[in-house]
Amino acid sequence: MDLLKIWSGGGVFFYRKIYAFEADAKNVTAMDKNLEGYDNIRIIAKGVYDHTGVLRFAAEGGVGSHISDDGIEIEVTSIDEAVKDEEVTFIKMDIEGSELMALKGAEKTIRRCRPKLAVCVYHRVEDLITIPQYIKSLNPDYKLYFRRYCPNAFDAVLYAV
Repeated sequence: MDLLKIWSGGGVFFYRKIYAFEADAKNVTAMDKNLEGYDNIRIIAKGVYDHTGVLRFAAEGGVGSHISDDGIEIEVTSIDEAVKDEEVTFIKMDIEGSELMALKGAEKTIRRCRPKLAVCVYHRVEDLITIPQYIKSLNPDYKLYFRRYCPNAFDAVLYAV
């Protein structure tokens, strides 16, 4: 399959296929508009979690949307279910505190493909410990790197390569 390219603020990236998961309907509408014309980008209007089903979601149309006991019902799926047998080379997650559950739903994909990972670890204090431990339990050969993108605790990302 031919590699396609996409431009991002950081440069040009080559890809075969991108799966973009988004549970917030307002964000899905914006993504549809902004990504029109890009080949092989599949927008999946669901959240990612450790299973396929329905959860409650506080849809705020922005960065604060998250799984919550209050809010609307949304569909969720696992990465393993969504990508099936496809080769996955990179997984990026900034999903407002659901990162560990989504990683659990990507267990087969991570074990099979060993993709590079970029996972936000600042939404829950325990994520600084539990997410690296979980990733290493799936593949002890991952090298882990931690980076903060601003002086406070926000935008802290764990990279596994």
